Amino acid sequence: MPDKEEALLEILDTMKRHRLTLDDLSAALQDQPRVEAARSGGVISRLFAYIGGIFIFCGLAIYLNMQWDDLGSAGRVLLTLGPGFCVFVMALTCLSDTRLERAATPLFLVAAFLQPAGILVALHEYVHGNNPEHGVLVMCLVMLLQQGLVFIAKRRTVLALTTTFFGACFFGTAFDLMGLSDDLIFFVIGLSLCCVAWAMDKSVHKPVAAIVYFFGSVFFLYASWHQLHNGAFYILFLGLACGTIFVSTLARSRTLLLVGTLALMGYLGEFIYEHFGHNIAAPIALMLAGVLMLGLGAMAVRINNRYIKEAGRASGG
Repeated sequence: MPDKEEALLEILDTMKRHRLTLDDLSAALQDQPRVEAARSGGVISRLFAYIGGIFIFCGLAIYLNMQWDDLGSAGRVLLTLGPGFCVFVMALTCLSDTRLERAATPLFLVAAFLQPAGILVALHEYVHGNNPEHGVLVMCLVMLLQQGLVFIAKRRTVLALTTTFFGACFFGTAFDLMGLSDDLIFFVIGLSLCCVAWAMDKSVHKPVAAIVYFFGSVFFLYASWHQLHNGAFYILFLGLACGTIFVSTLARSRTLLLVGTLALMGYLGEFIYEHFGHNIAAPIALMLAGVLMLGLGAMAVRINNRYIKEAGRASGG
């Protein structure tokens, strides 16, 4: 029953995010052959688009590696920044035709990879400075503006992901140039990414929320662990790991649950090894405590379902 209720919640959430109605769902159920054909055709078209993009990228990379020393500054910029910008324009063009709309996603991803390389090459060839981070900052700013403005105009999920990526890189580089510590940078960026992922998870951009959740939680917990490790307040990391697991239940995010569980297991494993490394009773006691917690959790759920919910229904609350 819990699995069925969770599936229903997912269906309702999907319908709300994509503004689907019962009529749309009923029409799709009645016309299943057309839906299955569209699904299979979409998978095949995406497969060939991805493979074709990989072949094009590999061929361009091999050609540049073979001819790099013979190219001038203008040629290097044209062969790195030019293809990336052309692919970006092609992706925008695909959005104007429903038949080619699915090809826009891999094209946007390829463009998001090629254009930064081209911008860095252009800065290296024509701008001379002592700190390479300044060039990275300029590149991230240019890509953030491009991806962000197009995302505002087109509302594509892939652009939400690339905008978040370049935004995190921009602020991370800026904070590093400001002299902030690495732990503080990872903490702020990680917490910010988790907040962005929470917003994505409640919108039509949910498919990429798991990726942002993963990096945000890893950055956040890594910075916390590195700052609290071997300190007087190391016990606080246990609370942060448990808090991540708690938030995963609210967000219904398996990614947060995985990261929080791994962090909790790492903390407990390290604590037991350091303090009870040669005491066989420690892991046994920990397993018994885990069984006790499972029993208490099951009892709490039963009490909630039997007394709290039923009492609320009986009183009309």
